[in-house]
Amino acid sequence: MRERERECEMTATAATATATATATATSSSAGKRKLDAKSQGGGVENQGRSTKSKRESTHHRSSVKAIKGQWTQKMEQLDVIGIVLRLCLMNALMTHWSHAASIPKIQYQNMMGGQGLYNASDDVVILNATNFKANVYGSSKSWLVEFYNSWCGFCYRFAPTWKSLASDILSWNDIVVVAAIDCADDDNNPICREYEIMHYPMLKYFSVNEHPPSLGVMIEKGDTAESVRHNLINRLEMEQQEGRGSTWPNITPYRNVEVTDAWKTISSNVKYFFLIFETADSNLGAEVILDLHRISSLQIRRVTTDNELLCVMSKVTKFPTVIAFGRNESQKVVSVRVPTREGIRRAIKDYAVARGVNIDEADATVSHDVVEDTEDAQQTPPAVETRKKEEEEQKKDQSSKDDQSSRKTDDYLYQLDLESALRYSINHEIPLTKVIDGEKMEALRRYLTLLAEYYPLRRGNAYLDVIRDIVEKRSRITGKEFSQLVKTTEEEMSPVYSGPPRRWVGCKGSTSSYRGYPCGLWTMFHTLSVNFALKQSKHTSQDPSAVLRAMHGYIGNFFGCADCAAHFVKTASENRYLDVRREDEAVLWLWRVHNQVNARLSGDDTEDPEHKKLQYPAAENCPACRFANGSWNEDEVLRYLKTKYSVDAIKYDGIDGYGDDDNDDGALNGNDSKVRPERRAKELKRITGFGWDLNVFDLSICVVWYITSLAIIVLVCVKFAVKRTYKKKSHMNPLSKV
Repeated sequence: MRERERECEMTATAATATATATATATSSSAGKRKLDAKSQGGGVENQGRSTKSKRESTHHRSSVKAIKGQWTQKMEQLDVIGIVLRLCLMNALMTHWSHAASIPKIQYQNMMGGQGLYNASDDVVILNATNFKANVYGSSKSWLVEFYNSWCGFCYRFAPTWKSLASDILSWNDIVVVAAIDCADDDNNPICREYEIMHYPMLKYFSVNEHPPSLGVMIEKGDTAESVRHNLINRLEMEQQEGRGSTWPNITPYRNVEVTDAWKTISSNVKYFFLIFETADSNLGAEVILDLHRISSLQIRRVTTDNELLCVMSKVTKFPTVIAFGRNESQKVVSVRVPTREGIRRAIKDYAVARGVNIDEADATVSHDVVEDTEDAQQTPPAVETRKKEEEEQKKDQSSKDDQSSRKTDDYLYQLDLESALRYSINHEIPLTKVIDGEKMEALRRYLTLLAEYYPLRRGNAYLDVIRDIVEKRSRITGKEFSQLVKTTEEEMSPVYSGPPRRWVGCKGSTSSYRGYPCGLWTMFHTLSVNFALKQSKHTSQDPSAVLRAMHGYIGNFFGCADCAAHFVKTASENRYLDVRREDEAVLWLWRVHNQVNARLSGDDTEDPEHKKLQYPAAENCPACRFANGSWNEDEVLRYLKTKYSVDAIKYDGIDGYGDDDNDDGALNGNDSKVRPERRAKELKRITGFGWDLNVFDLSICVVWYITSLAIIVLVCVKFAVKRTYKKKSHMNPLSKV
């Protein structure tokens, strides 16, 4: 480009010099002719020649000037385009680097050991965010997946049912795979949100060769493995009726009236053909067909009572009945001693073995293949395995400190319990909702307002203030957006918390599946109700049911355990939570409901054997809380609750030395009225971009574009200034210096 520029400049200079010389020569000639004409008296012919010469000279100068102007304009355009292209390239690189630098680091790692409620010894395939889509989509098998939460009491009770189902239909796993994914794992949070998991446990069925954007079909859970199995069979039958599952054994009812026609379509390897006659609402025949479908020498179909003609022709009047057909034999009724799934299966096997079909070897081969396939599907990706090892090492490093706090039987309030509950709530549970609007948005606003005003964060509530203020401006927000808001705000205001996530002290169970988050959530709401009551006693009274409204809205819309949430919402309505007239009444209302829940769950499978669910407070913790006849002294109970759950009573066990790099001695309990507003204003301004909901990455992009645009303007101006100076020098008349 530079060589072309110099060439253009030389051409323009030569053209200018030629034009100047021509113009000078023409001017001299014209002047001479004019003097001669005057000296001769001014003849007409000479005057005409002079005028023509002047016009030719003027036209020539104009042509040369136009050519020079065109070359100069093209040169300037090329220069500007080059500058703009170079600056755009530089800006693109800066934007890429800024974006790469702005990606938040992974802050939260799963602190829960093991693999939730299932492990490799179960017949349940364990899925996670890494292998979920790779297994479920484009598969030659269908998938039945349980989305569960490892702390959910109902999920804990349902786990034995799911394991039993997986073992019971293990021989079907070339048709349908039983799997599970733990939504309590932070790594799996995006998957559970994407598939719209609103409660736990949730069962979803994914068809053969399923592809995005399908989110699966929800299957009813049922109370037993048998009921879940029946729901699955109904789904598989529907799949075949809709044209899917062509490679599966046919579990749809046999509609023909002639059995001899069946041999025309049956493989030559089949030696015996069985018909199971059953009622229309029975799943017995389908279960037996799927159980024995790997035995290639047998073909089994089911006939329902709807096929009346075939029932009459076969002389079947009792259900269930099994009839066998051989290629060169007449039909025979198979003797079934026990008319159950196991009984019919055994009767068919015995009938085949008695006629020389070796089915035992087939079963042995099938079992080996199934176990091998299942183990392959459950292999953990190397990255996940590495992370698990790192977590184990971290847990070992902290084992001594954890052991000191893991068996807390005292009656105290711990900061780590409160923060772990808050952290899981806003970082994990709320973001699971795909879209938050309408009633859910109103519930979220109330909850965040309650937290911002009355939650005792150790380093002040500016973090919660910022999140609340941003959400207040929105009419709707997606779970993904809320998750990003929370993580970005925490990153910008770090450190926010006093310890790692899910580190329980008073709420720590004997194993990871006990207590934890549910206990922490109860503790947090008790603390909020007491803090609300204590503050309102010093200021203008607000709605005394504010805490209960926020709690009711949160649990009804965001709490993951469906059974627990439904029970609480029902109990709250029955106990008229909106009728409380004083803040102290709200404190006692929550205490009564908590004891009702403890009474319901006492002796349940979800109860921690080392932490029994009792009516609290226990006599040793509050002797004055009961009268002599055993009834509650609610005045003393209220005094006990206000003492235990007050901000001043919080214990900071287990957090010594964690995050002490910021000097926050004056705001340990979030009650420093002078520090908190100043920090809130500063952080809100930094996080939201002066109220425009912009984060740091957004602001950095704006700065980059501003600097780039300014540089373009300056360089273009300089370029034009240089060109104008060059043009003036090029047009100077050489005779003016003489």
